[in-house]
Amino acid sequence: MSFFSSWIKVIFIIALAFPLYSGDSLFDKFYVLLYIQQPECQVYRERLHACTNEMDPICGTNGHTYYNVCVFCSSQLRDGSFRFRHYGKC
Repeated sequence: MSFFSSWIKVIFIIALAFPLYSGDSLFDKFYVLLYIQQPECQVYRERLHACTNEMDPICGTNGHTYYNVCVFCSSQLRDGSFRFRHYGKC
């Protein structure tokens, strides 16, 4: 019986760890949607392209790294064909 329960534990741990190591998984998409606060781009609608040179990278779904939230939002409001992926470089 203990052999069987050991295998159940191993399979359970692998099932929990797999999404963390599997690149662009479905888990990553839900994690971004639920737990990471996405930038509020409506704040930048009044001042498009009047951004500072502060380096705080943000990655878009188009694979482009933007310098900061202001530059990201200005480009997104102008273009609109991409969304927020994660904070940091792509």
